[in-house]
Amino acid sequence: MKSIIEVLDSAKLHPKKAFAVLHDGETVTYGSLLATVDKLSIIFQRLSLKEGDKIVLSTNDKRALAEITIAAYRFGLTVILTDPNAKADRIHSIIDSARPDAFFIDQALTTAWRMENKNIVEINKVSEEKKNVFKKIFSRSSNEREDRSSDHTYPACLKGLENITPLHPKSIDSSCVAYMMYTSGSTSDPKGVVISHKNLFSHLETLKNVYGFDDDVKILNVLNLYHTDGINQGPLLALYSGGTWVSPFKLDTSRLDLIYYGIYKYKITHLFVVPTLLSFFEKYCEGFEDSFQTPDFKFAISVAALLEERLWHSVSSIFKIQIVNIYGLTETVTGSVYCGPAADTFKIGTVGKPTDCSIKIIDEEGQEVSKGEKGELLLKGDHIMVGYFNNAEATSKVLIDGWLYSGDIAREDDEGFVKIVGRKKSMINSGGFRVQPEEIEELLLKMKEVDECKVIGLPDPILTEKMISCVKLKDNVVLTELAIYKFMRENLEPEKVPQEMCFIDSFPRGISGKIQVEELKKIVTQKNALPIAKSEGILDTIIKNAAAIFKVDHKDINEMSSTRTVSGWDSLNHLALITRLEQVFNIRFSTSDIMVMTSISSIQNVIHKKLQ
Repeated sequence: MKSIIEVLDSAKLHPKKAFAVLHDGETVTYGSLLATVDKLSIIFQRLSLKEGDKIVLSTNDKRALAEITIAAYRFGLTVILTDPNAKADRIHSIIDSARPDAFFIDQALTTAWRMENKNIVEINKVSEEKKNVFKKIFSRSSNEREDRSSDHTYPACLKGLENITPLHPKSIDSSCVAYMMYTSGSTSDPKGVVISHKNLFSHLETLKNVYGFDDDVKILNVLNLYHTDGINQGPLLALYSGGTWVSPFKLDTSRLDLIYYGIYKYKITHLFVVPTLLSFFEKYCEGFEDSFQTPDFKFAISVAALLEERLWHSVSSIFKIQIVNIYGLTETVTGSVYCGPAADTFKIGTVGKPTDCSIKIIDEEGQEVSKGEKGELLLKGDHIMVGYFNNAEATSKVLIDGWLYSGDIAREDDEGFVKIVGRKKSMINSGGFRVQPEEIEELLLKMKEVDECKVIGLPDPILTEKMISCVKLKDNVVLTELAIYKFMRENLEPEKVPQEMCFIDSFPRGISGKIQVEELKKIVTQKNALPIAKSEGILDTIIKNAAAIFKVDHKDINEMSSTRTVSGWDSLNHLALITRLEQVFNIRFSTSDIMVMTSISSIQNVIHKKLQ
């Protein structure tokens, strides 16, 4: 493996080459990246930071996120990436756990997260054009205020540092912690996955070799940068390979054309996806079937969730591409077992074979099972996490004698291919997001009207698993589903809000009193089919179904409502609405249809034309 110092030294050989292509075609060259890394070392020292200190990084600015992360690694700092959509209570539980030494966060988060008296650099990207306008309009005194505040805003704090010698450490020990990523879990007991430089950079070497990456790669990865597959298989893998990370737009499943056209426009060689996105590809491919038939494109890589065999075959056939599938956890940086691209590791329906790590599959007694038998999958290698930060008890449950107990049930066939067949852990994988149900349950129990609750996952062809919150109210209490959803949206990141809710009179329990989850799933399946709302008018039918899916009062939706104005109208629920309306009106929307269906009015117009 190469160290961060060796990686950045290699980058000096091609300073004019594009490291990243971002929003509106903004290009960040390797030379620009290196200059920023040097300047940030001076900022880190001015903040009294030293090797081993921790910083919280949270921003919607992709460029700032990549630059600060890479600079922090070069300086020997530990990065704690936190989603800007996270709520204040979760952030403060992470702060209480990690005790960070400084914060690099978007300006709006300082107030939203109640960050008084913290060592903060606010990220505030203001274009030069706007600055020039401000200078013409406002007086000299306002410019002086801007100059004074620039020390604490990014990237303004970098101005004037061009001729100052950078203050990088001469070396970074491989045991130094590169980042900590807090997994979904209870607010009272957050689990920070600790990944060292050895873990991270040995794994980047594995990924580079498995995928066959070189400095010609152009990686299209628009996945969430606050999850390991977004940050590590996007900007960091591109940097390690000497290639280019392309992320010019936000992932929006109503704008699949941006991906289809982007493959050709940016000469993409590799595309990173999650199975949910492949489901969209399958459903809305009309007119775009040849999108990946370019001279540059090699293959797509499916990450973050189980790739269902039927979908795998279908999308591969429609677009005539190879889809590589990898298996891993946050605790393994990204991968461990790889299905493709090499022929001897590729077998659709499996997660392939391990690379640069050892595996074994054990039974309930801890004994290795025979080929073809199922058991818990264990992993060992240089990429396995150091442990959970300051949580020896949780670490000891999953790391034993160097083996990581994955919690996933697997089977290995006679050829060495591994297939994931189940899960021991309670974690739910919904749309590529791994969510611990305990976090949602803990929140729901804060409502005084809720007596008991259980969050479960049911198989879903689009989401992999659909999250359903099962709620038992206290006696003689009235609480609406919409009120509960409002509370959850105010206190959870969007991807953690369950797709459905089921009110339960009493939970099925075993002799010990423990809730029988499998029995509960049967009850919910029978009880919770969402009714299709149909009325006389097209508009009223659309609104009633939208309200049912988005979990809002139908009175809060009108003809002018859009994806920007309605709470709960995200990419996944957008697909749910479109699918529901196809059933209601017995029609089929084309790919071009869904790209304009971003408001109630536009949906009404499309349906009206279809019915004529």
